[in-house]
Amino acid sequence: MSSGNITVESAGLLTLVVDAGRHLSAQEQGFCVSGAVDIRTYNLVNWLCGNQHHAATFECIGELVLTVDAPLSLAVGGPQVDVWINRQPVPAWQTLHLKAGDELRCGSARTGSKCYVAVTGQWQLPRTQASQSIVMREGVGGLHNDGTPVKAGQVYEIKPRNMSETRQVTAPYIPDYSLSTPLDVVTGYQYHAFAPWQRQLFFASEYTVSNQIDRMGYRLSGQPVSCEMRTMRSEGINFGAIQLPPDGQPIVMMSDRQTLGGYPKIGCVAEYDIYRLAQAVPGDTVTFRAVDIDNARAGWLLRDRLERQLFEQFESEEI
Repeated sequence: MSSGNITVESAGLLTLVVDAGRHLSAQEQGFCVSGAVDIRTYNLVNWLCGNQHHAATFECIGELVLTVDAPLSLAVGGPQVDVWINRQPVPAWQTLHLKAGDELRCGSARTGSKCYVAVTGQWQLPRTQASQSIVMREGVGGLHNDGTPVKAGQVYEIKPRNMSETRQVTAPYIPDYSLSTPLDVVTGYQYHAFAPWQRQLFFASEYTVSNQIDRMGYRLSGQPVSCEMRTMRSEGINFGAIQLPPDGQPIVMMSDRQTLGGYPKIGCVAEYDIYRLAQAVPGDTVTFRAVDIDNARAGWLLRDRLERQLFEQFESEEI
């Protein structure tokens, strides 16, 4: 199978290669889970390209500019995303078929939000713990497997897969990135370590996304919440876990979170809702609401079933 090359002409503010991340068991060996922080958009752009579930994509903040030296199919998704081919505007959320020499330019009109660019085919990149994701703080992933973010001038080799059809994500199915409704939270076993009035305070308060956000965690600012638990042992920590450190300001843990955490947790943002926070930028405000664990599981199952329907037709095919 012949290859296609993607040359990065501009990497914007920050561009990484990400996939679905590592298995949770990697944490036992000290590796973070990593992977796309907005897993919902990541899945949809891969579906548009007919890829398997774990395929690599670009995750970019700012304007990303690429050129290709062979026919390749791509797709771009994200909040308020704009896309151009050879400086002509084209739709996001659909399969785009590029010819050799074409230029793709994309970025979000909402500064700081993340766009995802999928390519039909298999990326020729090293793997660490079965993942091609770049993890800067671990120094792994990328062209030289050193955790360096994508840079202008780099060339990424793709083993392309034939994708003659054009798919679209139509309006009703494009993710709603709005933060106007509260983020669903599944309360955890440490929930009762918070006094009842402190729990009410947390769920009745509005929090602002601070400047201290990265792929490890999003620090929020607002009404401080205290916990009666003064000491605890560090323990494994999940995607979306809401830690309350001594200053009472919530920290929501994201894809590149550390493997262990030693602050009490009031709960965990539901897996199906965390993508909205992942696309938030400093100054945005969020609120939370407790959701019954059975309802949260039902919400997760519904979305999981939809995604399985999207991907299962490709899982038996070899890329």
